[in-house]
Parts: sequence; C-alpha cells; structure tokens
Amino acid sequence: MPCYPRPACRLARLGAVALAAVLAAVLTAGPAAAQRPRGGDPAETRPTPPADWNRSLEAIRDLRADANRDLVPDRAGDEVLVSGRVTAGTGLVRADVTEVYIQDGTGGLRLLLPPGSPPVLTGDSVLVHGIAAFRFGMSEIDAPNMKVVPSEPRRFSPVALPTVPLATGGSGPDLEGHEGELVEIGGYVLRSDSVATGRLLVVLVGQEIVQVFAYRMRAAPVRFTGIAVGDYVSVRGVAAQHDPVPPFNGSYVVYPLADGDVRRVGMSPTTVRWITIGVGSLLAVALLWAGLLRREVLRRTRALVASQARYVHLFDAAADLVIVLDIARGGAVTSANTAAQRALGVDSEGDRPDGRTLLLTDVADDPEAAGQHLRDAHDNGTATDVLDLKRADGRVVPYEIATRRLDTSDGTAHVAVARDVHDRRLYENGLVEAMETAQAARAEADRARAAAEAADRLKGSIFSNLSHELRTPLTAILGYSDILCEELDGDLAEFAGMIRASGNRLLGTLTDVLDLTRLDSLTPASADEVSAAVSFDAVAATRDAVTAHRLDADAKGLELHVTTDAPDAWIVHVPESFERVVSILIGNALKFTDRGEVRVSLFSAPEFVAVRVQDTGIGISEGFLGEIFEPFRQESDGQDRGFEGSGLGLTVARRLAERMGGQIRVWSRRGEGSLFEVALPLVAPTAVPDQAAQEPYLRDATPTGEEPHSAVESPEMES
Repeated sequence: MPCYPRPACRLARLGAVALAAVLAAVLTAGPAAAQRPRGGDPAETRPTPPADWNRSLEAIRDLRADANRDLVPDRAGDEVLVSGRVTAGTGLVRADVTEVYIQDGTGGLRLLLPPGSPPVLTGDSVLVHGIAAFRFGMSEIDAPNMKVVPSEPRRFSPVALPTVPLATGGSGPDLEGHEGELVEIGGYVLRSDSVATGRLLVVLVGQEIVQVFAYRMRAAPVRFTGIAVGDYVSVRGVAAQHDPVPPFNGSYVVYPLADGDVRRVGMSPTTVRWITIGVGSLLAVALLWAGLLRREVLRRTRALVASQARYVHLFDAAADLVIVLDIARGGAVTSANTAAQRALGVDSEGDRPDGRTLLLTDVADDPEAAGQHLRDAHDNGTATDVLDLKRADGRVVPYEIATRRLDTSDGTAHVAVARDVHDRRLYENGLVEAMETAQAARAEADRARAAAEAADRLKGSIFSNLSHELRTPLTAILGYSDILCEELDGDLAEFAGMIRASGNRLLGTLTDVLDLTRLDSLTPASADEVSAAVSFDAVAATRDAVTAHRLDADAKGLELHVTTDAPDAWIVHVPESFERVVSILIGNALKFTDRGEVRVSLFSAPEFVAVRVQDTGIGISEGFLGEIFEPFRQESDGQDRGFEGSGLGLTVARRLAERMGGQIRVWSRRGEGSLFEVALPLVAPTAVPDQAAQEPYLRDATPTGEEPHSAVESPEMES
C-alpha cells in the first residue's frame, strides 16, 4: 500500500525497523529480579528492614538521581521513606502480581507488594518504607512496608508529556522523566496484537516507539476496541519501562487503567498537511510516468528471461517426480527431471535405455486407473489421484500424482508432479484405527455421562422431596414452640424454648445442606442466575444484613457496627446471593465472639466492591486456615467442640462468591480475632450485556463519603 507523504514514510520505516527489537523484548522477556546497584547479581535482593515511620521523607525524584552516571540510581539499595498518592491501585494494571504505582508531584515509582497484601485503592494517600531498587530501567521499592494515611481519596490528572531530544536521534515524549506517573500521549498505531499475557499496541509518538499494553489478568478488561493499524490514538495510563539491558532508554510502556483510556482521535494535523502535499506531488509524478513505463517494460523483459532460467533450475532440482506428458500419444513422457529419471529409469527426454519412450500406463500397477487419470486431465484440464508406480529398482510405491494442462505458444502440454505418499498412507491407516478406537471410547463416555446425569436428576429429586418433607413438620414445630414460649411459664417455658432453639438449629442445617446441593448441581451459568441478576444498592443490602443480626448481637452483649465509604454502591448481581454471603459472614463472626465487637465495612472502587467482617473473637489457628472453607469442617470436632453448626456456612459462602465472579479471603490468629473479606466485580459474569448497560454510571463511580474502616487493627494481622 502506498505511504504518503514521504517524511511520514520515513518515520514508518524507522518504526518498522525498531518494532522488531521492541516486540522481541516485550514478547520474550520473562520476569527478572531487581537490578543490584554497582553491577551485583540481579537475583539478589536485600531483606526489607522493619518499618521506620520516623525517618525523614524523601522526594521520589531524588531516588532516580544518578550523579556518578553508572546508569543505576545512586540511592538503589538504601533504606528510604516516601509518601504519595496511589496512581494505580491493586488489580488495575495486573491481578496476578500485587503491582501498585504511586507519585508525589516530583516523580513516580513502582511498588511490588508482598503476596496476600490488602487491596490498595487508587487515590489513597500512603507512606512507604523499604529498600530502593532498580529493575528493568525503573525505580521501585521491593516488598515495602505501607501505611494508608487517612485522607480524602484524590486522583491525579494525566501529564501531557513534553517533547525532548532522543538519545537515538530525533525527538519524542519525555517518558524517561515521568516513569511511574499518569501520563497522556498521542501517536500512530504501528501494530495491534494479542499475546499470551494480554493485548498490545505499538504506537509511534513523534520518533519514539511506545508500547501500550493491557494484561489479561486484571480487574476489568481493556480490549482496544475499534483500534486498527494506522489510526491516530490518544492514550492515557501509567508510564513504565521494561528494558533489561543498559543503557535503559528503550522499550517504554504505557499501561491504560480502563477501557476508555485508549481512544481513536483521527488524523493528526501533521498528517493532513502532508497528505495535501502528497496530492500535489502526484500531479508531478504523472508527468514522469511515460518515461518510467518504458523503463519498466525493459526491466520486466529482463526479469522474464531470469525467471525462465530459474524455472529450468527448479524443474531439475525438485525432490518430487516432475514429468511432461503427451496425452495425445497415450501419456508418453517427453521430459523428466532428475528425480523422475532416477525413479523411473529414463533419460531427460523420457526414453528408456533401449530407446523406447516411456508411457505412464507402462509403469502403473493398475493401467486402467492410469488411463482414467490421463482422460480426466485431458477433459477437465486437471486431475489428482494416487497411483501405484513400479520404480526402476522393482519396488511398487504409491504416488500422489497431480496433472495440470498448460497452454503455451508451442501448443498444449500436461505437467505431472508425483509425490511419494507411502509414509502418509501408513499414517492414514493408523489414524483410521485411532479414530475408530476414539469413537468407541466416546460412545462409552456418552453412556457414562447419561448415567451420571440420571443419577444427578435422581439426587435433585431426592433432595427436593427431602426439603418438603422436613420443612413442613419443622414449620409446625417452630410455630407451635413460639406459641408455647409465650403461653407457658417456668420449666415448661424452658422446655418450649429448647424445642424452638433445636428446631431453628435443624432448619439452619437443612438450609445449608440444600444450598450446597443446589450449588453443586448448577451449571457454570444457569438460566435462573442470568435472569435473576439485577442492579441493586450493595450499601443498602449490607445494612439490611446487619439489621437482621442486631438482636443476636444484643443478646450476646456485643457491639455491631457498619461503615461504608460511599452513600451507595450499585452492582449487578443476584441480590439474594449477595445478602446470603454477607449474612453468613456476620453470623459466623457473632457465633465465635463472646466479648468485644463485630465491625462490617463496605468499600467501593471503579471495578469492584469489597465487604469486610472483622471480629474480636477466638480467632483461627494457622494450621486450620487451609481447611476453613471445606464442607463439614470445624476446628473443634466431636463431643469436645464448644460451638454449634454443621460446618457448611463458609463453604456455601465461598461457592456463592465464586459464582458471582468474586473471592473470599481470611486473616486470623488464635485468640486475636478474624477478618473475612469478600470482593466482587461490579457486574456479575452471568449478567446479560443489557443489564450492565442499564447502569452506565457504574463504570465511572468514584468512592465518596466517610473514610473506610481499616481492614486490620494491628501490624501483626497485616503481616
């Protein structure tokens, strides 16, 4: 495709040359450890010292200073304390690594938080203590200690990067001076591609090659919808670098934080100006066309002569048998390449040692099939068959023969290309046997699946009947026990209370068992769930769940608090599933807490909501944390256990959360209380697109209102 104007073509060619090196670095570079200052082993890192919040604060810009010009910041390896606002919180860049970016007005840097760290929200004000490091050309702090400073969340506006001279020549955006900050650039798309880890755009900004990359594993996808090669786009995101070798001035990256951060904005003014110049240039080119046409004719004539020479060489060097047939003479061979001469025992003109011309039917094991092949080639102009041919050494070998008719100035000729398919025939025979074996195995699997489905339907019927048969008498028992508790006094009232408590306990166990059975039998996206997902206020639903447990908390003398970071948080899910998960976590906290309080907190973000339930109860031992979500598992078993329950509540809560596209995490220590957190996307994965489209403001929701309660109360629980 022509490229206009010429200066733009030169830039495109410059981008194409640099593109190969850039893509090789992006697509093949794997994770690497931090650069050690002064040339140490990249795999070695110093351990992070205990947090020292009394150190003097340092500007992020000072951590990037390189006075000795050894290409590594002078402060790399030093203990530092910085402060700033979170530019990209947990999951906004990637979800498989806890990668967070902060900036303080003087610069930005990257933080790699330890696994299991609580989520950090964009706009939070933080203090960060740790060891300064330098990896892939960027300043960062490894495994830092972090403290969130209570303040109103605030987001940075993107920096429009100034144009600076490049070390490689030309000019481009100052990405090197704004790494780790929220920036905005504009340029031409040179390539759009999908790789194993995400989506990639390669953009030419001025004369600088910049990668725009969105990881697949992130809280919300970035798809680059509607962006094509050649488009002029505006990109907003976090500036970074992925350059493992000195001088660390290449392979710049911008990570967009949301789907709308990459927009097509049409042609740049420079392009419009050069297109106008190009149109005028076409008029001048037309005047030269007549002279160039004659030169082109001469060039093509010379190319034709060279092509004929190449054809002769290829004909003789081909590994397959190539022969020219005269069908009018019964398929006589008039020309044969070297491979055909060796296989059929003829010379280059198709003659045998005794001087007789070789006919195709003479070497065919089935002359009638060979004759039919020649007739098809004559009548249709083409024919392809597999014929068994007798070679000069006496072996009979199957060949796939493709014959084509060629019309030349000297008349009509038929060229046949024969390929040895002996090995392929053996493979095909083995493939047929394997397919027959696979079909038998598939039929057996179908029978087993049908039997399993029948058993599953039977199980569903049994549990449905069991639910009816048990719930009906339990309803009567609980109803009459309520009446007896109000009418009777003394021991009889106590006995009636025991009946009511036991009935409620049995009803709760029955509900958990039936819920677990229903979740096990559902498909990954059942029709009921798709139709039941609606938009509702998660804040109101959480407060309703807390209100439902208020009497239980009062009965035990516990404080039950609820805090939210916004007056409302609209999500698209099944309301009953959301309330069930929150109710299970609150009920569990109340059951295992004898004194103190239970605190319920809701946090909202542009891509997810999180509900945390924290108590001051007995806690969970470290050895049991890995089994806490397993069905029928309790830390105290048998007759010595001190709490009621079937051990199914947390199992049901986790499976409900997973079906809603979220997850549950837990932090706890024995005797110090527990913290459960359920994080859910704003839109359920089972929701139809129209349901999400009905609430467009969900995608731009900004957390407001009171400050969220901290997810942990002490550094011990944070660790």
